[in-house]
Amino acid sequence: MKAKRSQQEMVGFVLIVVLVVIGMLIFLVISVRKSSDETKSVEVENMLAGIMKQTTNCAIVYEPDYDNVKDLVKSCYENEKCSNLDKMACDYLNETLKEIMDTILETESVINAYQLKIFRDTEDSEILKIEAGMCEGVVAGAQEVILADSGKIIIRLKVCYSKS
Repeated sequence: MKAKRSQQEMVGFVLIVVLVVIGMLIFLVISVRKSSDETKSVEVENMLAGIMKQTTNCAIVYEPDYDNVKDLVKSCYENEKCSNLDKMACDYLNETLKEIMDTILETESVINAYQLKIFRDTEDSEILKIEAGMCEGVVAGAQEVILADSGKIIIRLKVCYSKS
């Protein structure tokens, strides 16, 4: 009778150990998956949306029809030219985004670095990338997808906030 009771206790102990090990494995898998320090931020999403609506001095078709940054990204993707500036859309987009992002970096004291990346479908096919500052602190990000005739364009903004 005693042997049967001790066998039941051993089975119970082994079962508890197995459950604890499974729980630890699940925790480990979840923590490894979340390896990126970047967090999604509504503030960065709003910043990116504001940047995309910024009107530029580039008119692809005719002079009073100036492109906003979002349209200029499409024009760059399609390798078009600013008819009024005699510049390629990508060159003007690069200049414009640097100006906008540098202004944001100067005026927002909590932001110490940024990275703005524009690419087709996958990150391997980069269209444009600008970055500035040393990233120390919290990284927040947002992205926007633009549908173009021959695919999709992804705009990803990462911002580094200073530790407070």
